[in-house]
Amino acid sequence: MEALSKKYKEELDSIKKSLLESEELETYLDTEEEEDYKEMQNKFEPLLDNLHKTVADKHPLQLISLEKAMLDEDLEGLFLPRILGYSVLRGELNDRFKYIYPQEHFKDILLHIANSPNFEYIQKRIGQTIQIGFALSTDIWVADLLNNIENKSVKKYLQSQKLYKFHDQEQRKINFFRYKKQFDSFNYLVADFPQNIQELKKYGNVLKEFLLYRAASEHDNSTLIPEINKFLNKEEFLFEPEFIRITLVLGMYFQLKDANYNKLISVFNRLRKEKEDFDTEFFKYYLQFVDDKANFKIDAVGNLSQFIDKKIDDELTEFFKLMDIVYEKGYVAVETIDSIRKYYNEHEWLSNHNRCLRHSLLNRFSKFLNNLPEQDYHEFFEMFKTFAIYMDIFSNEKFNQSITKISMNYVRKLMKVYTDKRGRDYQDIKKFVMSTFVDLKLVKEKELIEFFKTKRKKVQKK
Repeated sequence: MEALSKKYKEELDSIKKSLLESEELETYLDTEEEEDYKEMQNKFEPLLDNLHKTVADKHPLQLISLEKAMLDEDLEGLFLPRILGYSVLRGELNDRFKYIYPQEHFKDILLHIANSPNFEYIQKRIGQTIQIGFALSTDIWVADLLNNIENKSVKKYLQSQKLYKFHDQEQRKINFFRYKKQFDSFNYLVADFPQNIQELKKYGNVLKEFLLYRAASEHDNSTLIPEINKFLNKEEFLFEPEFIRITLVLGMYFQLKDANYNKLISVFNRLRKEKEDFDTEFFKYYLQFVDDKANFKIDAVGNLSQFIDKKIDDELTEFFKLMDIVYEKGYVAVETIDSIRKYYNEHEWLSNHNRCLRHSLLNRFSKFLNNLPEQDYHEFFEMFKTFAIYMDIFSNEKFNQSITKISMNYVRKLMKVYTDKRGRDYQDIKKFVMSTFVDLKLVKEKELIEFFKTKRKKVQKK
């Protein structure tokens, strides 16, 4: 955790000063009415939110320091419900949907809220958060937290948020994801770069997930570079699984330069030469780190290729030489198709090597269709011939399903543009989809007939 910088301290102090001098606070202190407390919320919480967003974007390693600074009585408990939610969602969970390590930051914020003179109003905004936080924590940890609360009514309220239904693992899982969905648009993840092996083992997975999140977003990662440099130079980390996974994420999704660029090449070279079965681990980890749902701006294979020394004779060189052909010649070229067919047949069809190959091509195909303007749909017709070739090479049902999915997503986009069912464009698209998709057994004819069927509007009876 980094200390909060002077400029952010000054900005927080400025917000606090404005609040202390405001008419809204003066009115609330006179009346102690909920409506007047809400007036303070409406005016000052957006300011605290903007500060939090700025720090989360530009200096994410200072987020915890900022949130601790917000535990200030002069801020009247404003914005605490939000950061309480953030603290609940940051914890690493095991397969039973319980925290692997106790969430002390959650505890600190909740205890501050419990002791706030404004608890009566704050509690109306934190019930679900406490329920989830308690459900993910151990009973002993929750009991210890409650023992720190002296106010009987506050303690009784918090005890009531420990729900029996969350003893069931499936209920915890369902409600956790339902709760988490409310925060999808917020930037709140944090991580520490470990300083020793013990910290690497404890927090390595959290750091890996944090870096994946930052890579998939448009946030400013420049302040992470010095910490990445220190991390890559930790000689004692080199052969640890957590270190290897994190360095692969950096190679796949971060545009490193100068010292970090050269250091990462050196790290991979040593791993390839000195660590037994590193190439096997690489293909396994690669598949773990590629998220089809995340909109990564950087192409993982293309970015990672620059860190792979092709002079080393191993499986990585073979794979990345093939992918260099794909990038240089294009996946439509005969040379590319022949090279992919040869590579694919030389490996077990269900091997991780071939899974990585299929995924890399799917990623390229998906980007092509995502960026293809609707008016250029004839290029889709032509490209589908190439899709069909690769479907024949791979003979893989999951690959075929993925091709079908991304293709139908594009067809749906076309249907929103070409709405005249008698028009030539609509008829061309319909004819192509009906014939091609049925011939390749991607979609049943009955389903496509239903897809293109005119939906009659229901006439409301008067």
